[in-house]
Amino acid sequence: MVGIVDRAEADFRSKLSGKLGSMDVPEWGENGTPLKVFWKPLINFKSQEKIFQLINSGKTSEAVCQTLITRALDEEGAHLFQQHELEKLMRFTDPNVIGRIVGAMAPEDEDDIEDIKKN
Repeated sequence: MVGIVDRAEADFRSKLSGKLGSMDVPEWGENGTPLKVFWKPLINFKSQEKIFQLINSGKTSEAVCQTLITRALDEEGAHLFQQHELEKLMRFTDPNVIGRIVGAMAPEDEDDIEDIKKN
C-alpha cells in the first residue's frame, strides 16, 4: 500500500515534470537573439527556505537574485546561474531585468497565496 507522503511526492513530481515556463530576455541575448530563460512551475520547500530566510532578514534584493539562481534554467533544464555568481548579479546587473524575469516566474495564483497569508 502506498502511503500519503508517497502519493504527495508523486503529485509533486508530476507537477515538476510539466511544461516549463519561459520568457525571452533581449537585454541578455547574443547576436540579435534574446536569451530564453526557462523555469519549472514549482520549487520545493528546501529551495524556498533559502529565499524565505533572506526575505525575513530584510534582504529582499538578495532574495530576488537567489530566486533567479534557483529557478532559471536553459532549454535542457540546466541551471543558467551558479551560486558563486550571486554577488555579480547583485552588483553588476540591471535590477529591472532580473525583477521582470523573477516576476514572470511567479505562480499564476500568487495573489490567492498572499490573501491566504493575510488571513
